Amino acid sequence: MNQVLNVELYGASMADVDGRQYASLYIGQKVEDEKEEGAKGIVIMKMPCDPDVYHALNAPKYPAQVQAHVRLKKAAGGKLGQHCVKIAPAPSAAPSAPSK
Repeated sequence: MNQVLNVELYGASMADVDGRQYASLYIGQKVEDEKEEGAKGIVIMKMPCDPDVYHALNAPKYPAQVQAHVRLKKAAGGKLGQHCVKIAPAPSAAPSAPSK
């Protein structure tokens, strides 16, 4: 079962190691609480993805609002990891009704 995350995509990278491709997405999140997170501004995070996701990226500009379809995956030390299997443009917000 996949989860869908609404995220801001800042970029992506691809590496070829011994003939095998590894791809990653760079997503960002605005810092809400500087003291808790120990950061200011936007925190950039790296998420692994399928090479097909990297090759299919066609955002007209970055950062781009997207929906990342991720599957949960066991990571090092038995921790939970997320792996992106699909990227879709975020649905645009519905226009609000005119006020009276």
